Amino acid sequence: MIGVERDRVTGVAQLRIERPRVRNALTTEAAARLLQAVEGALADDAVRVLVLSGSGPDFCVGGDRDEELGDEGRADRLRVFARLQRTVAAAPKATVAAIEGRCVAAGAELAAACDIRVGAEDSAYRFPGSRLGVPIGAAKLIGLVGLGAAKDLLLTARWVTAHEAYRLGLLQRLVPPGRAGAEATACAAEISANDPSTTALLKSRLQRFSGVLARIDAELRAAESFPGPEPETLRGAQRETGRGA
Repeated sequence: MIGVERDRVTGVAQLRIERPRVRNALTTEAAARLLQAVEGALADDAVRVLVLSGSGPDFCVGGDRDEELGDEGRADRLRVFARLQRTVAAAPKATVAAIEGRCVAAGAELAAACDIRVGAEDSAYRFPGSRLGVPIGAAKLIGLVGLGAAKDLLLTARWVTAHEAYRLGLLQRLVPPGRAGAEATACAAEISANDPSTTALLKSRLQRFSGVLARIDAELRAAESFPGPEPETLRGAQRETGRGA
């Protein structure tokens, strides 16, 4: 379900969502396992950089719509997703997302939590919170693409091509289809070759100066008090976004 490979020579850990038949949509269990893998890599002194990717043609299309969830189950899954995304955003080690295909909803939030995003030219992005009835996304996006672009992407919930994502600053590197993993690994190796204590210090300063963690925490507190989407709203949005939501 979650593949983990650690290169002791380069110090790069590869964390991969392995649910290609469902476009790497995340169940609560899969998200929890990915969180455990991230925490394990962060605790490993031999690991300096984490690369997150999906197996098959897509990065991640969000939460698995076929997981049977009641109100409490949906709340539990959102909490696991939130903890996963915050752990990645607050990581003292560098994180790189390797994105092929669709990157949607919780998948897009996970990618946005990474330090650097490498996207294939045919990849596509969507932050459908306003369509799903889940008012999240602003905390990370506003720091990546600016206020105006964040409003555009979040309020319309529209699809964004890789070229537009690169122009807006959501992607840092744009590569031919099928090359995101290799380019992300090369980027990670570049970072890993630097002094790890300096990298950690720079990350801490970037987090503090940008205010991203404070924004994420404020967004999560607000989301906890939100009543959540109506089931029919959720089902309709899922039909538009693909397998996940």
